[in-house]
Amino acid sequence: MVAVPREPLIKAHPIHPPHPSLLGPSWRRGFTLGCLLLAAPLPGPAQAPPAQPMAFAPDPVPVLGASIRRLIDAPRFKAATWGIQVVSLDSGRILFEYNADKYFITASNAKLFTAAMALQELGPDLRIRTSLYGSARPDADGVLAGDLVLFGRGDPTLMRPWHDGPFQPDPLEALAIQLRAQGVRTVQGDLVGDDSFFAEPPYGPGWEWEDLRFGYGAEATALTMHHNVVDLWVYPAPAAGRPCFLFAQPGQDLIPLRNDTSTGAAGSEPGIRAERLPGEQSIRVTGSLPLGADPVRLAVTVHDSALWSAGLLRRALARHDIQLLGQVRSVHFQDRGVPLDPARMVELGHLDSPPLLEILRELLKNSDNLYAQLTLLQAGARRSGGTGTVHQGLLAMAAWMARAGLKPEDTVLEEGSGLSRKNLVKPGGLIELLVTMDRQPEAAAFLGLLPIAGVDGSLRHRMEGGAAQGNLRAKTGTLRNTRALSGYVTSAGGERLAFALMLNNDHEEPRRSAGPGAPGSETVLDAIAELLARFPASARQ
Repeated sequence: MVAVPREPLIKAHPIHPPHPSLLGPSWRRGFTLGCLLLAAPLPGPAQAPPAQPMAFAPDPVPVLGASIRRLIDAPRFKAATWGIQVVSLDSGRILFEYNADKYFITASNAKLFTAAMALQELGPDLRIRTSLYGSARPDADGVLAGDLVLFGRGDPTLMRPWHDGPFQPDPLEALAIQLRAQGVRTVQGDLVGDDSFFAEPPYGPGWEWEDLRFGYGAEATALTMHHNVVDLWVYPAPAAGRPCFLFAQPGQDLIPLRNDTSTGAAGSEPGIRAERLPGEQSIRVTGSLPLGADPVRLAVTVHDSALWSAGLLRRALARHDIQLLGQVRSVHFQDRGVPLDPARMVELGHLDSPPLLEILRELLKNSDNLYAQLTLLQAGARRSGGTGTVHQGLLAMAAWMARAGLKPEDTVLEEGSGLSRKNLVKPGGLIELLVTMDRQPEAAAFLGLLPIAGVDGSLRHRMEGGAAQGNLRAKTGTLRNTRALSGYVTSAGGERLAFALMLNNDHEEPRRSAGPGAPGSETVLDAIAELLARFPASARQ
């Protein structure tokens, strides 16, 4: 934990109250009375010389603590557990802490450790290569003997989904162009999608099966395409009673679809659901769309992305008149007794990822679980000098934490994204990480990766219009019954603060029983963040 001096919270009359919306009328009355008492003259002997004015340096820290306690002690949190620590980066003083030495489920705050480790251990300029291999070069007639292997090394950016920003050129099209430039016109063998660079199942330890069909639970594989998610568009048929039309993008017809939908009467209630069971490739679509309704888009995770990617590449080859005589298939680490040796292969084409810094920005800004898990596996591959595993990635994490001076007992991680409910961290351990990264040469780069309140990423629509907007930079954390917010903010007094706010066991039902208008957990987290942003300069720094 951070070695910072601990000082008692001395009670004093505050002169810089927090925002009135966060405190009740009883506090304001007490504050006014205190000011009147301080202003009243003290009785004394008639002949006594006038007393010299006493220096009065009120400490706003107790007021901050009382204000935070007022929020977290609300009745709606009586069955939940809070863990908080707030530290001044300028003075090292702990401004507030509550359960700071207890373990909490990290949720996506685990990504702070993954990104910080990768930034220092892998370096911001690392590029991840995807290769197209053959066993030899084509002959004079353009015939490639043997298999053509699409070999992935964990680049998460291949064929980024359209909704993540501007249209991205099809990377497989670029590979087909490179292959034709090498003189290849015919492939005698199979087209193989190979994701054996990571010797690990596609699901992170502790991931729950219910999450695996949603985009945030996509399989983490060394050959990842389109975030390992297919966009499934559902259109109503032109007549009621007929099945809806299904269109998968990318790769229509490459993924088996079971269509159990129907088109309802005009004005009927819509409801469409897509489901893919873990380990299965087929997607079942159920429900109904009313006649004339707008299409519905569903993002569904793909199983065996290596096979899907190879199928997509085959279509790109056909568009460039490259004939495949064999089959399309996939190879995983379980299928290889010996890892593929690139030194024994001929690289006929390749794609390089953007710099790692850009990948980490997506990882933290938009809290991308796939990017985080692939980054941990990438660190495992670097450590082992070969294939990557979660175990090797966690060993790389532990070694980095030891070099950085972070206490291993403060953090228990079993994967890199925070999707596992078995990841644990102490709020004090998060502060230890934030303080450590603030002192590193990569401090500015790390700060730039974090979402900005009211501006971008997962904080785009939070804390808008307040003192935290454009100021606070923090990582969110969201799982069922779990919320977190940890990062940096500059106070109204110009003091740089690091904070870790963690809430566990906050079942959503108490929010309803608390009555109409009861604040949600994120609202309370944001209110605490606003208190920090409005905090005046401490007189005892």
